[in-house]
This record gives sequence, structure tokens and C-alpha cells, in this order.
Amino acid sequence: MIAKGASRSGPRQLAVYLMRVERWATGEPVVLLEFQSPWSNTLNFRKDSDDVWQMSNPLALEHSAEQLIEGFRDWQILTEGTKQGRDGLYHAEISPAPHYADTMTAAQWKRAADILGEELGLQNQPRAIVLHGGTDGRKHMHIVWQRTDVETMKIIPDAYNYIAHEKASHRMELEFGHEFVPGKHAKRDRKRQEEFPRQKLTQDEDQYQKRTGLKKDDRVKEVAALHASADNGPAFKAALEDAGYILAKGERGYVVVDRKGGHSVLSRNVGLKKKEIEAFMMGVELAKLPTIEEAKAVQAERRKNVSKSNALPEAETQAEEKGVDASKFLPQPTQEQPKPIQPEVDAELEALKKSIATRQAQDIEKWAKYHAHQVRQKEHELDILYRDKGAEFDAMQQRERDRLKAKHAENRTGIKGIMEAIENRWNPALGADKAKQKRRETAQLKRRQEQERKDYLALMEQNRQLEIENLRERQALQRQDQARKYAEEWERYIREHHEAKRLREEIEEQEKERKRNESLRDGPPPPKLGK
Repeated sequence: MIAKGASRSGPRQLAVYLMRVERWATGEPVVLLEFQSPWSNTLNFRKDSDDVWQMSNPLALEHSAEQLIEGFRDWQILTEGTKQGRDGLYHAEISPAPHYADTMTAAQWKRAADILGEELGLQNQPRAIVLHGGTDGRKHMHIVWQRTDVETMKIIPDAYNYIAHEKASHRMELEFGHEFVPGKHAKRDRKRQEEFPRQKLTQDEDQYQKRTGLKKDDRVKEVAALHASADNGPAFKAALEDAGYILAKGERGYVVVDRKGGHSVLSRNVGLKKKEIEAFMMGVELAKLPTIEEAKAVQAERRKNVSKSNALPEAETQAEEKGVDASKFLPQPTQEQPKPIQPEVDAELEALKKSIATRQAQDIEKWAKYHAHQVRQKEHELDILYRDKGAEFDAMQQRERDRLKAKHAENRTGIKGIMEAIENRWNPALGADKAKQKRRETAQLKRRQEQERKDYLALMEQNRQLEIENLRERQALQRQDQARKYAEEWERYIREHHEAKRLREEIEEQEKERKRNESLRDGPPPPKLGK
């Protein structure tokens, strides 16, 4: 059982989406199960029976959407009488496993909404429940609550709603007998999951991988290893080009275009922030780099040359479509010259370089995960610290309000109260002025405290961001120091390899000389002298 949701506005868009009309008309079954609003008088609802999944009439869906729009607008307008926020709706979704959803009755769906409402503190608020058949066949439920409490004219808070979602999900699984689904917060089993599994790829990265056929981990390791082995920006740019990449300029900085024409932000490949990348890439002017479209056209031209296809060059097609001249970034044809003699490849050296690059890339990945864990831990600690400080500040302001209230109350009791009552009786205007003065003092205190609290919260948030920024700067220094060590290690290994190769050649030469000398001694013995 999965539950999720968030506060929002936009009543019309939400209502049209829920009833699957206009641009969201997917043809899936839609059931308006409940709508607690005066606008629901003209609507028909499904009864609490086992058969709740019936295809609705398109005209009925449009009519239901119109009523939902009006009801949601009423709920949203109530926020104008409050000071807490602008999102007057809370939209949640409950999605059981398909084999459980097929057997749930209308009463069970409503009970699931009750449980989630209790955990969110919205159990007494008007709501709307809509069942969707799902475009992929996975049946699920949408619930929309009115967030404004009309009695207090305050918006019900939605802080830590992700914890409430998991608590409600766990209650539903226990009550309905569904299989337990682990979660990240309230449903976390720390004995079986010391570290909660994280999503390996974002949606953009997954699409990139499907489009190019290149794995993100391989690309990141290769680019990170090239960065670790480079001393500066120009050397890094040259290493990327030797490896088949092209450094290009994007809207927000440096971009790497791979052999398949896919592009990714450079900072995400090497695990550095934008400012750190800009500092490292000094000497490589961003304005002089090709654009992403030009770099893709160059890569397409390279692929065409490798395949030696007779078809229309892909690069020319892309360049014509985008108005890009890719020829200025390609090697220009020159007069025929004798091909230079290619140096002999040192297989042992290449294997050593590959081994070093792989190990360094693995170390960089471990450091990145460790630094990310440090940031999350620091944020969690600061949240707890500043939450406690905020509670202490609220308690201090409450004591100040209590003192003012007690000061106003002491004049209404005892001798002072009797004398004040007599004065008010003889001079009502004086009593009205005193009451007005008390109200003025209370209002002034309230305004002052609101401003002080606002300033205090802003100061705490500023301190929080400063703490996080300081941690990230320390981590950046650690990465720079590690990159320097990697470069020194790289040079040392290469130097030792060449030295070892030289010594091995000397030993082999000495061995050949020794064998040659021994072969001379193995000839016929010298003649004997006569008497």
C-alpha cells in the first residue's frame, strides 16, 4: 500500500484531471465515490458495494468535473481569510498492489481515506474521493481535502507529511491484511536495511541511457578518471577529446557531448560544484567552445566517417535543420602528406593506466557518496537543533504575552478593581479609553512578536545555509587535495614503470653479454707447448 500527497492550489486543473476530461481524457474508468460539498447535491455516487468499477458516461464526467471545480474553488478561497499560506487543497493518492485493489470495496476505499486523513490531521475536513482505473491497469484512489479550518480560520499544517503517509500506509496494511511495503521513514526496517536503497538514475538520466545506449556509471567513471589525471583545464579538455568526447558550452556552463551525441553537465560527471569547475577550467574559454548542437553535429560526422556510409551525412542533416555549420569544428582537408609513423604501443603501460584510472574513479565515487551522506546528516542535525530553538523562542514570547495579560487582569481585582469600576461608572469615556489602551498594547505586542519571530526564523535559516555551505567548501578542499594526490600518484606510477622497464632492459642486455662471453669460453682448448 503506497500513500503520497502534497498541498496545492489550482482547483480547476485538479478537478479536470481527476475526472479525466478535456486534455486528460484517457478513457480509463473513473468513479466519483464521495464529495462533501453543497455542490454535490446534483451528483450521483456509487453505493458501498463490491461493484464500484463501472465505466462512467463522458457527459456525467464533465458534469462532475464542473461541480468539483466549484467546490474546490470554495475551498481555495477560504485561504484568503488566513495568514498561513496560499495552498488551500491537499491532494493525496493511495495505490494498493493490483491484486489487492481488484477486490477492495467502496467501504474499504473510504476507510483508507479515513486513515490517511487521521494521520494528516485532516479527518474533520471536507473531502472528495475519486477512483481511477489507471492507464496501466493499476487501480488507485485520489483524495482532495479542504485545508482551511473554518472555526479557527487557520490552515492545517502539512509539515512532515511523508512520515504521515507511511504511518497511514502501515495502518492500512495491518487493517486490510496487505503485504508490508518498506519505506524510508516510519516504515523503515533498519535491521534488514541499514542503508535505504536510493534511485540509481533520474528520469533524465534513464532517458539519456536509453537514447544513447551508454551507461551512466561508465561515462561518469571515465570522465572522472580523466579529470583526476589532468592538472588543469586545457589538459582535461585535451584528454576528453582524445577519449572521444567534445567539450561544449551549454546555457549554464560546460557540457560534455559523448560519441553517441548525448550530452550531460560536466560538473555532474566529476562531482564538483559549478564554481569549482569554473576555477579548474581556467584557460578554457567557454565562449570559444562549440554549442551543444555543433558538438553533436561533429560527433555525427565522426560516426559517419567511421561507418563509411554512402547515405546523406547525419551531421549535415542535423546542421541544416538547426542552421549549424559543423565544418569549422572538423579537421580541414589538407594536401596529401606521408602518414607519420605510429609509435609502438606499450601494452603493459596502457594496462597500468587503465588500472589506475579505474581505481581512482572508484575512489572518487566513494568520496562523493560519503560527502552526500555528510550533507544529509548535517541537514538532519540542524533541522533538529533549529526546531528546538524555535520552540524555545515561541515559549519565551508566550511568557511575555502572559505577563501582559496578567498586568491587565490585576487592575480588575481587589481594591484597584473596585476603584476602576467606580471611575468607569462615573466616567464611561475614561473606561473606554483605558480598554482601548489595553487593546492597543496587546496589538502592538502581537505585531512586534510576529516581526521578531519572522526575523529569528530568517536568521536561523541563514545560519543553517551557512553551516551547509561551510561543509560543502570543506568537502571541495578535500576533493581538490585528493585530486592532487591522484595526479602525483599517476606520475609516480608512470615514472616507476619507465624506470622498471629501463632496469629490465639493462638486466636483459647484461644477461645477453654474459651468455656471449660464456660461448667464447666453450671453444677448443689451447694447444700444448712442445718440449
